[in-house]
Amino acid sequence: MGGVPRLVLAGAWSGVGKTTLATGLMAALRARGLAVQPFKVGPDYIDPSYHTLACGRPSRNIDTWMVPPEAALELFHRACGGADIAVIEGVMGLFDGHSGLDDTGSTAHVARLLDAPVALILDVGKTCRSAAAMALGYSRLDPRVRVAGVILNQTASQKHLQWTREAVESEAGIPVLGHLPKDSSLHIPERHLGLVPTAERGRLEGFLAHLRRLIEEHLDLERIMEIARSAPPLPDPPSSVFPAEPWPTRAVIAVARDEAFSFYYQDNLD
Repeated sequence: MGGVPRLVLAGAWSGVGKTTLATGLMAALRARGLAVQPFKVGPDYIDPSYHTLACGRPSRNIDTWMVPPEAALELFHRACGGADIAVIEGVMGLFDGHSGLDDTGSTAHVARLLDAPVALILDVGKTCRSAAAMALGYSRLDPRVRVAGVILNQTASQKHLQWTREAVESEAGIPVLGHLPKDSSLHIPERHLGLVPTAERGRLEGFLAHLRRLIEEHLDLERIMEIARSAPPLPDPPSSVFPAEPWPTRAVIAVARDEAFSFYYQDNLD
């Protein structure tokens, strides 16, 4: 489990398409026959529901603010049992945590904890060469965070893609792992809490299949897998959350779970 290939999908900021790209990548890897274990950084109920739909495995929250880092590592190891790869969707921007003075609780914090490479998602819909400056800055702010590749979202044309790719790769020295073109059909409905949960959206098979096809067409899945495999083994953490031996059953607990009651952390249920 300590050596499971793993990749963090981080955004430059909120709203760059992290959930869309993460869900599509998970579905594409699963279609290749891989057991994909999904994760979401931070206390989020909704994004993991899309991951679970794509992977057929419960998505887990990994939050270094809610639990101590050693407990987060234990939960990560436990969830990765039987998985071929772990895909971790970040929260907000890569370095956004609970303070302006450090990045505790951020995606960068989790990437360091898991010693996992990062694929940085940039929304380039209204920019081109300037994307290189963003990629360069994100890759150099903290040398302990390895930004191993960039994914370009909202590309407008092949020429736009070419110019932006050339700028990022030549000026920032970071490979572009693929892109997603502008496509209004990929918009996931939002409301005051964020994305609309999958429990309330009805059947999503068509949306997911379309998204998977786009990911397969426009992302370099082989290169992404190569980067995920470059993550070094992690030491097995001590058991602090779950007992070494299961406790005997003392009560039967019913859990309401339907369209109205769907906000649960899988680890709480476990």
